[in-house]
Amino acid sequence: MRLEKLLDGVRHTKIYGDPAISIDDITLDSRKTAGGGLFAAVKGFRQDGHDHALDAVRNGAVAVICNKKLVLDPSVTQVIVDDTRKALPAISRNFFGDPSRSLKVIGITGTNGKTTTCWLIDSILKAAGKKTSTITTYRSFIDGREVIFDRTTPESIELQRFFSRSLESGAEFACMEVSSHSIDLHRVDGIDFDFLVFTNLSQDHLDYHGSMEDYFEVKSRLFNTANRQYYGDGKAIINIDDSFGLRLFRQTGMKKTSYAINNEKARIRAADITSSVDGIKMVITGDGIPALKVRTPLCGIFNIYNILAASAVCLEAGISTDHILTGISRMKGFGGRFEKIGKDPEKTVIVDYAHTPDGLRNVLETAANILSDGGRLISVFGCGGDRDRDKRKKMGAISARLAGFSIITSDNPRSEDPERIIDMIEEGFRQEGIKGYARITDREQAIFTAMDKARPGDIVLIAGKGHEDYQEFEKGRRIHFSDTEVVEKYYEDKKKDKTG
Repeated sequence: MRLEKLLDGVRHTKIYGDPAISIDDITLDSRKTAGGGLFAAVKGFRQDGHDHALDAVRNGAVAVICNKKLVLDPSVTQVIVDDTRKALPAISRNFFGDPSRSLKVIGITGTNGKTTTCWLIDSILKAAGKKTSTITTYRSFIDGREVIFDRTTPESIELQRFFSRSLESGAEFACMEVSSHSIDLHRVDGIDFDFLVFTNLSQDHLDYHGSMEDYFEVKSRLFNTANRQYYGDGKAIINIDDSFGLRLFRQTGMKKTSYAINNEKARIRAADITSSVDGIKMVITGDGIPALKVRTPLCGIFNIYNILAASAVCLEAGISTDHILTGISRMKGFGGRFEKIGKDPEKTVIVDYAHTPDGLRNVLETAANILSDGGRLISVFGCGGDRDRDKRKKMGAISARLAGFSIITSDNPRSEDPERIIDMIEEGFRQEGIKGYARITDREQAIFTAMDKARPGDIVLIAGKGHEDYQEFEKGRRIHFSDTEVVEKYYEDKKKDKTG
């Protein structure tokens, strides 16, 4: 495609060189640039792409989009824009032929519930015979074939490539998580969303956003009427039990529908709820829909919200109620989202991705509510390093109040001293006056200790990492580590002890 066609709708201040030059690919990584490529020089948090433009040219780039004129061979066309990151989504969309316009794209944003809601929607759509693609923090797929990304929401080039490949595979729907970082960094600009779901908002990412108001402001951009040129003119699906969701529902000018458990004004609601360790039974009711009797192996109040969100989207998309019920019933625990591990009939072990105060509170309350008579809840958790430090004491206090016994351990300490992180979590236990806890920095040993402590009827909840299969230390060093694998190793070791 000619460069000048890529620049349709892109504000630029100057072009040095031939605007009619042919472009075969676009990249942000100078190492991946090949002959005929366009290199986008984006200024990142750690590196500035402008410093690598010469390497991109050496690797075959014939054009560079940048914020300032660079010292490059005169044969290389340079397009000068005010902000490369803002210009990139439109260029990427143009290069791939605006593929999201030909798909039904569902974007899910919020602090908690994004992944499960995405997979519930995907399960329902598959039950209806639809071809789908998905992008989640757990795994991403195009029509059943896995796609690997480096981050929760990929860069705009990768997203548009993903949508293009989805269309080529025959997909009709694409469902994706939308992180606050991706909104703020313009990764999702240029996507024509048919549905935008807001699940909830609680404390997370404040190391990046600074405050809850700033965090909410970024999330709300997706639903701002003035931004329809960036995100399409789709429909908003909003949880109005959440205070930020209610605020968003009132202020958005988009076409919208609501869901809730406690707010009778919501269009989609849940009633007659029964929740146990074996799953949920409930009835979905709403304006203009028949009562839907739901049975699912998923557990917990948070999954009721996820089911309501997925049902609301699929009802709006014209999916039949029979397919909605089938899709929900087929969805089982997965990827460290309140996932029951092992088959010990006497005690339950649950791995969950909860890594925020609200997320930890939700899973602990859910576990407490499904405890058998006389059972005890044992919590194992930590907090990540180089992230919002204010939540550490809060998470300590939550576990102190809700768990019968807690083990504070290491998560992903990154550049911080894990003992210092545990010190900060421990402040929450002291605040609550709770002494029923232990500090065990080694995460495997912490899990083993919790399993040893568990008696018949107890629940061991291991929170924080979920599907992650690594621990991250200083300078980005990673070691392989999976909570699920550690639990399975524990059972294997016990089995050997019995037979050995």
